Amino acid sequence: MAQSIRYIRLIAVGAVGALALAGQATTSSADSAAKGSISPSFERVIGGKGHAGLYAWGMATAKDGSILVGDYWNYRVQRYSPSGASLGTVINNSGNGANQYYTPYGLAVDPRNGEIYLADTDRYTIDVYSASGAFLRSWGGKGSGAGKFLYPSRVAVSSTGTVYVADTWDHTVAVLTGTGAEIKSIGGFGNANGKLRSPHGLALDANDNLYVVDPGNFRISVFDKNGNFIRKWGSKGSGPGQFQGDMRGIAINKTKGWVYVVDGEGNKVSKFDTNGNFINKWGSEGYGNGQFADGGREATVDNAGNLWVADMPNFRVQRFTANGAFLGASPNPAQRPPLGGFNAPRGVGVAKDGTVAVSDTYNWRIQTFKPTGGVIKEWGRRGRGANQFNYARMVASNPVNNDWIITDTDNGRIVAYSKDGAYKWASGTSGAGAGQFRNPQSVAVSANGTIYVADSNNKRVQVLNSTGGYVRTIGSGAQFSYPKGIAVDPKDQSIWVADSAKVQITHWSATGAFLGKLSIGRGTGDNQLSGPFGIAVDNERVYVADVPVHRVKVWTKAGGFVQSISQRGYAAGKLFQPAQLAISGDRLYIAEEGNERVSVFKLNSN
Repeated sequence: MAQSIRYIRLIAVGAVGALALAGQATTSSADSAAKGSISPSFERVIGGKGHAGLYAWGMATAKDGSILVGDYWNYRVQRYSPSGASLGTVINNSGNGANQYYTPYGLAVDPRNGEIYLADTDRYTIDVYSASGAFLRSWGGKGSGAGKFLYPSRVAVSSTGTVYVADTWDHTVAVLTGTGAEIKSIGGFGNANGKLRSPHGLALDANDNLYVVDPGNFRISVFDKNGNFIRKWGSKGSGPGQFQGDMRGIAINKTKGWVYVVDGEGNKVSKFDTNGNFINKWGSEGYGNGQFADGGREATVDNAGNLWVADMPNFRVQRFTANGAFLGASPNPAQRPPLGGFNAPRGVGVAKDGTVAVSDTYNWRIQTFKPTGGVIKEWGRRGRGANQFNYARMVASNPVNNDWIITDTDNGRIVAYSKDGAYKWASGTSGAGAGQFRNPQSVAVSANGTIYVADSNNKRVQVLNSTGGYVRTIGSGAQFSYPKGIAVDPKDQSIWVADSAKVQITHWSATGAFLGKLSIGRGTGDNQLSGPFGIAVDNERVYVADVPVHRVKVWTKAGGFVQSISQRGYAAGKLFQPAQLAISGDRLYIAEEGNERVSVFKLNSN
């Protein structure tokens, strides 16, 4: 039943802009019904699930000589022959139940018995399967104590069965038994010998010495089998033996004593001997043979001495000779995501003529649709340049020129494309200065083309002009914790911000004056919020996507609870992980990350 919600408004007073409490207006259920009632009805779906054939990440060579590939967003582990032919799925155990995983990350094989170790990062565990893919055991859990992990990203197994786990966010490598009992911890945050900063790839040489990719220090650190520091090599740069950053993978030819390091930032693979002496390197940015789209991932050496590198954004793995000559790719041709399909879409925007744009986040592209739902076009690949994205989130239409304005989140920038998908400009770099962004999630555009950005990790809202120039900053860390959704009020061009960490909805003038907030309780009830993300506003109401409970909740602008739209589910008309919201006329568009579609509701406004 609707419950009274209080709306607290602060107004600016006097030349110095002092704030005074204007009062606490309580809105009754009857008033809410009279001024804000709606009768939404599900109308249609745009798009649907559309994954590529392979999202290659983790790599390992099985005891029988086949190649194991962690197919990250298809939630499985694939097997390939040494010649690159698909041998099918070996592990397909994803889900939220006991003894299941969400997405397979790092992979390793026990050389004694062929058991497959999977770094189950999202569940903070290491999962173990038989060589044929049967679940055997799991251990770990979230935490920083013995046997616990903050971000277990990579795993390696020695010739005696000792297990090494790179705990990236803890800046350590845990040394454990095959059943998860911790023996010791290596590293700790720092740049001194033996210290680590965000360790990623792990590999073992013929003597079970451990080689650790240490991207925060732009180097490789080597430890003996007991965890004692031996040596290091590498530095920041683009020269021989240097690394540009975002180093991910490492593999060792144990027979020849060659070490291969995948440098994601530089789109290179560098080859060294086990003492760190540089031999050669190859690779570049691109989509052709021997090229990588925003860097390779994990790597493994097969029994013939060839190097396999996961090239996830190009939807393939590549094979090279020991010296870097391209041998082939699998699958060939790569199976790109189908047109009109989505992989975890986060954003939806609607232009004045009804054209719908969807940010297909995990496929690194934007797709546009006719008002009736037919696909118009797609653009974008993974990367950092024009026509490239690094996990773009939200999208909005500029009503002045019909440009699409997009938060290119992991690139720390805002980008603009014409209505037809032609690149126009980019604004910002990753950082905390004026006009810089850290993990920007959402964007909204006012009637005059002013752009508002939820600069999430900087705990603020930034304002840009219609061509991306910095104008001002709204709010601060004291007022925001993680602003995630943002919307422009069509009635007066003020802005509304959904803060997912504070679990609150705040209201601001177009020039940045704080106007108040909806006094909404924290919780899972219909008239509460537990994890707000997208937000949309019409003339009378505020709509909020409450992700954990899979609903869109509606309040009047005066704070009266109106209703909750839909329930958790997968059928048409149900919602699962609603993300961004957009309103066009009397239609509400909901980008559903979990159901991988856009659902459209007719609001039937009174």
